[in-house]
Amino acid sequence: MDDPLLRHVAERNGGYLHREDLLALGETDRSIARALRDRTLVRIRVGTYAFRDRVDALDPLGRHVVLARATIDKLPAGSVALSHASAAALHGIELFDVDLSVVHLTRLDDGSGRIESGIQHHTGSPAPEEIVELDGRLVTSASRAAWETACSTSSRGALVVLDSALRRGSMSPEELADTVGRYATWRGSRRARLMARLADPGAESVGESLLRFLCWEEALPAPETQLEVVDGHGRLLGRSDLGWRLYRHLAEFDGMRKYWRDRRAGEDASDVVVREKAREDAMRAQGWGMTRTTWPDVLRDSSRATGARLRHELEQSHRLYARGRRVIA
Repeated sequence: MDDPLLRHVAERNGGYLHREDLLALGETDRSIARALRDRTLVRIRVGTYAFRDRVDALDPLGRHVVLARATIDKLPAGSVALSHASAAALHGIELFDVDLSVVHLTRLDDGSGRIESGIQHHTGSPAPEEIVELDGRLVTSASRAAWETACSTSSRGALVVLDSALRRGSMSPEELADTVGRYATWRGSRRARLMARLADPGAESVGESLLRFLCWEEALPAPETQLEVVDGHGRLLGRSDLGWRLYRHLAEFDGMRKYWRDRRAGEDASDVVVREKAREDAMRAQGWGMTRTTWPDVLRDSSRATGARLRHELEQSHRLYARGRRVIA
């Protein structure tokens, strides 16, 4: 069944094949079952399939995008719009603490709100400008989708989605302020409004947003995002994920994506690690302390211990700075 024509149709659909597509192209239920057994295809929902190698190459957010496309394409055109986390995913907004097995739709007809077969049907009255077309499908606008998600997830998840929406330019600070005021009475909006005050486009990844949330939750001083460190001649040495000028301290979130993202032509991740170490050494030489964190450090189970470590290292950097034991850039 690994046919170039089938792959073309799957790509045209947005990553999936409905059973009807396969039957129309000469396949049978028996050949579909065989393709599932030999792992050429994977079932992503009832009557909907995708090529396993394509699905395996996607991250969880990418797989949800395929699922969302396949779901809305089975429903009458114009009756629903993808919304909440599903619309946010199609807009390319990062998500955290969201159940990606559930597709979110907002009814544009007289349908009722309900949960069935992995679909959350929402009722609501989006304004005409809050429904946009994306790749031929109706979705709530990026700003509304981000706010819908922020109101329906945890505080951590709300900060991640709002940071990402601002960073990507999916919504401006002015649009965020307008959305907060317009939907101040939505369920979950109290938590989302609090996170909106913390939202910062300078957080360049989910991990950086979670590190900032940890600082807030552990009552640490508020950090500055993307703090630039220069030498005595004003030359830029590097930019740190987070920094505290008063404490002369920096913090970095080290996710694997960062090392692949920062690769230059002809490099692999190890080259980025070496360059990262040289950058850190140069910044430390200017009198800055450094805390490095990874995924286990910023997740809920270890956030208190990480907060205690970061507080200790902040205070240590501040004491050394105050005593004049460090070189001032």
